[in-house]
Amino acid sequence: MSTLHGLLQGEVRKLVAELVTARALAMTAEGAGEGLARWNRRVRSLDSALKVLGRGEWEKLAAALIGIGAGVGPALTDPVCGEALACLQRLADVSLDDFEPWLASMAPVLGELLSRLGEVGEPPAPAPGAGTALLGLFRHEVEEQCSRLSQLLLRLDQERERLELIAPLMRSAHSVKGASRAVRLDAAVTLAHELEERLSQVQRAGVAVSDGFIEFALGCVDLLRELARDGATPALLARRDALCATVTAAPHAAAGEFTPEVDAPSSMPAPPISAPSYIEAADGDPVLRVKASLVGRLIALAGSGVVGAHRLRPFAERQQRLRQSLGQFGRMLDDLHHRLGAPAQSTPVGAELAAMRRQLNGSRALLQSWIEDFSDYSREAFDLNERVYQAAAMTRLRPFRELVLGYPRIVRDLARQLGRKARLSIVGEALEVDRDVLEQLDAPLTHLLRNAIDHGVERPASRVAAGKPEEGQIRIWAAHRAGMLAIDVSDDGAGIDLEQVRARAIAQGRISAEGADALGDNALRELLFAPGFSTRSEVTEVSGRGVGLDAVRAAIERLDGSVRLSTRPGAGTTFHLLVPISRAVTRSLVVRTAGETYAFPSLRIEQVVRAAHADIQDQEGLQYLPLGARNIGLVPLAELLELGSTRVGRERIDLVIAEHQGHAVGFVVDELVGEYDLATRPLDARLGRVADLAAVALLPDGSPVILLDVDDLVRSALTRQRARLAPANAERPEQRRRRILVADDSISVRELERQLLEGRGYEVAVATDGMDAWTRLRDESFDLLVTDVDMPRMDGIELTRSVKQDPRLRALPVVIVSYRDRPEDRRRGLDARADSYLTKADFQDEGFLRLVHQLIGAAGDSGP
Repeated sequence: MSTLHGLLQGEVRKLVAELVTARALAMTAEGAGEGLARWNRRVRSLDSALKVLGRGEWEKLAAALIGIGAGVGPALTDPVCGEALACLQRLADVSLDDFEPWLASMAPVLGELLSRLGEVGEPPAPAPGAGTALLGLFRHEVEEQCSRLSQLLLRLDQERERLELIAPLMRSAHSVKGASRAVRLDAAVTLAHELEERLSQVQRAGVAVSDGFIEFALGCVDLLRELARDGATPALLARRDALCATVTAAPHAAAGEFTPEVDAPSSMPAPPISAPSYIEAADGDPVLRVKASLVGRLIALAGSGVVGAHRLRPFAERQQRLRQSLGQFGRMLDDLHHRLGAPAQSTPVGAELAAMRRQLNGSRALLQSWIEDFSDYSREAFDLNERVYQAAAMTRLRPFRELVLGYPRIVRDLARQLGRKARLSIVGEALEVDRDVLEQLDAPLTHLLRNAIDHGVERPASRVAAGKPEEGQIRIWAAHRAGMLAIDVSDDGAGIDLEQVRARAIAQGRISAEGADALGDNALRELLFAPGFSTRSEVTEVSGRGVGLDAVRAAIERLDGSVRLSTRPGAGTTFHLLVPISRAVTRSLVVRTAGETYAFPSLRIEQVVRAAHADIQDQEGLQYLPLGARNIGLVPLAELLELGSTRVGRERIDLVIAEHQGHAVGFVVDELVGEYDLATRPLDARLGRVADLAAVALLPDGSPVILLDVDDLVRSALTRQRARLAPANAERPEQRRRRILVADDSISVRELERQLLEGRGYEVAVATDGMDAWTRLRDESFDLLVTDVDMPRMDGIELTRSVKQDPRLRALPVVIVSYRDRPEDRRRGLDARADSYLTKADFQDEGFLRLVHQLIGAAGDSGP
């Protein structure tokens, strides 16, 4: 087990470093949400890794840390949480020779630690008659006021003599104090009052504020947020007392102290409790708080109204056809009149014909009046419904500033932590962007800012030596461009040394020295986005683990966006992001193939080409189109989607060229219908992940259209091309080893399962998460999939469901191995059509190997 223990220690060491970083981020005001999300992801991996030890006390420790992330037990900010991480760090650092004795000696220490981790803080007690609705409003108000406080304090930090900023700071602190009284959260009342008093002293002094005051004020803002979220826990009360006891140098005296008199909360009359529905916006326009689900329903209903308005068009067309029929009837009546010798109206026949003509003319006039009225109504109805839909869609739009509001604080704090000086400037704060897009941009933009500080901006001495100002400049520039949101994140640092990238690629075994020498600058820049690639040789809390740019690209591509970088040695680096403004509306190219209608997201299309048959070349059974310096492989979209054959016999063919991770494919379609802004809706969650398909939408005429998943399509096309390149008459090998793919984000579990399977002669490949496994399954051939459940990017349930719904993979046996052992967890796995569900707690080597043999036979059995 020594080898496995060594792997376990390596994984625990990596996970503890990531948990320390996540906890530090969660303890900041702006990074709380992202930090908690990271904590919850990594602590699950830690739990899986510690189960390899087979010792209950360590598994209980992992469970306690999972509980902390779920809000059970002490907060992340509690010192006992740091002690637990330190204990895990010692587990990672103990020598292998002393491993077993050390584990035994830690039993009492873990027992005491687990008892302390069981303490739970009290949430804020609502005032009499105030329920969860008032607490929700209180937390919302505190969050808004703290964001404003943080923003103003950062401006004051940069311009220390702008004392006019003190007045709005005092107003926000006073608002927090009043709101805290309403819910009787005395700890927050005391802290807000302390902040207000010290702001008042700064205002009276009339001189530039000190570093100590800025740190104190920002600490108050962070703590007020935590008090509103977690209540007056013992740990937070201790932090409040320590913070209030902090001596901050008075602006007019080097050693002066603030000694404010803090009023007792009980002596202050509580303001009347109310539950306002509106909050004041920066531009004076009140903002109504509405549930996101109601907004989504409103947009869906508005979209249905637009579709309903489009359905009026056929009625107008039928009216026109009736009008034409009446005109034809009139001409037939005139012809009959002439055939009868044009009888006068005084004759019986002439009188009858005249009466018929008068009746017909009256009907035609009445019908024309109805047609005009209906045309006016349908035009107004369509215009009204379209405006209602546009207005409803705008309810999802939020200012870009809501995303970037906390970024200056992140840059300031991280720069100080790393011994650098940096300032963030933001352009385009007023741009309106879909709320869901903003939420999904937060993690990649935070990654890029941390990279800019850690990898880009130099230390002050180095900058001065290079002729630059001590303070580095980081810039976020956002603008609307061709219906998309363009974001540039740039720094004026050292830039990226592409030769160092080449050397690291060789050192990591990603490419041979000969192959690396042939790489151009574009290919080297693309290497930076490869999973696990890092230019740092050592691991720190901020970088060096190879997690960052690949996660940035994955997040942007999930938005159907793109990311690229440009760099100049000594002048800095810029990341260029392009994403949709809204996820609800996607600009798309609609095509027809085999009688069906599909749509490509316009942002994912590299080029649209109408090519002559004479330009198409055949090579090794595949068709190519020479385009510039590349040969673009052609794949009929209808055949790829198993719809039949693409229409033939045309002189020219229409191609939609798309690219994914450097691979371009030309999809042959029957017809280019046009480009539209489509209101997209996700596929029903019960379908799971459907290969090659992303969403559904309605065309302007109300007909349905399916939005294609370009990444999946390109992977499917490449797999199809590779299969065709294989010689059709190649002899089938008499025997081959069975291949198994193991997917688990825990390196210890992956290695344990790999060793067991390889020991029985199976060929084993590994994937680090669900998305990695899905990609490998699409690109390679396997006989069995063994997967965990809790994994980043795509979990094991979704992976299993996707496999079983893919026509090319559904026959692949799937075994789920998870720490989740409740009956409902097992039911979820089996409902996803997994062939077997094992829990890691009950994992037995021989039982596992017996199950594998039952599903796919021995390692050397002939493959299918």
